[in-house]
Amino acid sequence: MKLKRFSIALFSFVIGAAACSSSATNTQTIRLLTHKQFHLPLDALEEFTAKTGIEVLVFTEEDATSMVSLLEKSSENPVADVVLGIDSLERRRASEKRLVEAYKPIGIENVDETLLLQDELLTPVSQLAACLNRSKSRYLSLPRRLDELPDKPTRPLEAPDSFSALTDPRHAPTAVVPDPLESRMGLYFLVALERAYPENTAGVEPWPKVLEQMLRSGVEIAPSWEEAWFTRFQPTAQESEDDPRSLTWGSAGMPAVSVRFMPELPEEVDVAVINSGCIKVVNYAGIVRNTPDRRNAGRLLDSFLEPLFQYQVPDRYGSQPARTDILRTEAWKRFGVKAKAIPLDEWRIGPIWEQWLMTWRQVSNEVKSGREPVPPVVTVTIPSQ
Repeated sequence: MKLKRFSIALFSFVIGAAACSSSATNTQTIRLLTHKQFHLPLDALEEFTAKTGIEVLVFTEEDATSMVSLLEKSSENPVADVVLGIDSLERRRASEKRLVEAYKPIGIENVDETLLLQDELLTPVSQLAACLNRSKSRYLSLPRRLDELPDKPTRPLEAPDSFSALTDPRHAPTAVVPDPLESRMGLYFLVALERAYPENTAGVEPWPKVLEQMLRSGVEIAPSWEEAWFTRFQPTAQESEDDPRSLTWGSAGMPAVSVRFMPELPEEVDVAVINSGCIKVVNYAGIVRNTPDRRNAGRLLDSFLEPLFQYQVPDRYGSQPARTDILRTEAWKRFGVKAKAIPLDEWRIGPIWEQWLMTWRQVSNEVKSGREPVPPVVTVTIPSQ
């Protein structure tokens, strides 16, 4: 693979095939805008270049939000021809601002029909079932004889089985979640929290109050998802080992992802998915509006639904391909979990999730300050004699 790196206002690199670069004057290029948190299958892009002779110039933004903001600022003179990695939180803005053009790619009939959009402005490329993950071994009972009574002090904590475990004083001190102010996965956690405890709903405690309870009960906020998952979450650790956490935010794919670098697959993994409170996040691709090369932009978008690209889409977060007919890896077959993830109401949350971030910051800062919550004022009226 021919790989060059250079800087022209944005970080970018060129993916091409040596066989297609014999004449610089005849080389065709197409510009692809994506972001650092989207896993880009480089082999699939290399195959695209080998088949078409078109080199792909990849421009990378920090995350989906900054990527869509760039498209909005450059809408009259677009910086790219194709965009990849618009997630459910940014889908409404991309559609309302008409930053992309309607297109029906080849192979769309193989995509999970629940992900398809009627306006065809964006094409689903991958999906993520974001869920709570927990340790298995930390909750296993110690072996004992049938005639032996359980020793209460050594009896393990019952394994959490729902999203509400985060508000349980027994489980909260074992949990760590990524900060939504610093992490996309943390932001998905905030969206899941709001969905479980919406504001202004009769009989439901609003999520800001629930968040305060969680933090005061011992839930830890890690600065990033990587810190939460790879450092603070230690499924096999003992409770005495530097305060390890056995409950965290991940996805239905993390049991499979956790073994992908092992030379041989183990018989079992010490990670379980809590199939409660999961949300479905979709990643989309689209043809950028006003592109001067719509034909080749469509060819590149078509390639995102081809088998090689779809097979390589699963990333460190545990995403899954949008197509339903892609073969699973052996790790996914053995350890992957099909969670009951609820699709996000993309049209509702599009304009308001940034307000939720402001509330999160306010509540977490209040708890961090150590100040106790102000008790409610109760007025007692004594009837006159």
